[in-house]
Amino acid sequence: MKVVIGYDGSDHAKKALFFTLNLIKKEDEIHLVTIVKEAPRSPEQVIIQSEQRAKQMQDEVVNELGDYKIVQKILESNEVADSILQYCNNIGCGLIVTGSRGLTGIKKAILGSVSSALVSKSNVPVLVVK
Repeated sequence: MKVVIGYDGSDHAKKALFFTLNLIKKEDEIHLVTIVKEAPRSPEQVIIQSEQRAKQMQDEVVNELGDYKIVQKILESNEVADSILQYCNNIGCGLIVTGSRGLTGIKKAILGSVSSALVSKSNVPVLVVK
């Protein structure tokens, strides 16, 4: 199975990634997807502005993953959820995993805006890790 993990370097994203390792098999593929150049939605939002920084963020966590099959993908877009969904459709993924909140700094009642959009729009199962 191909598993797409939306990864922005936040604590929620890291928790989602490591939780996923308990659910998958070693032969499954983890697609670590980071979106750069997201348009700010609030003054508190941290924006991942460069592919170099995104790659460094991914490399740091990939070094901790051991023998899992990892595909690192960095996409440029202003629409994070739509980009993740399009990538998932392109590779034929079977599951999307995301943290409940990312780097926005805004606390929503239940889900962050990206995780909420993924759940609403996805044609494949979405696991939101709190």
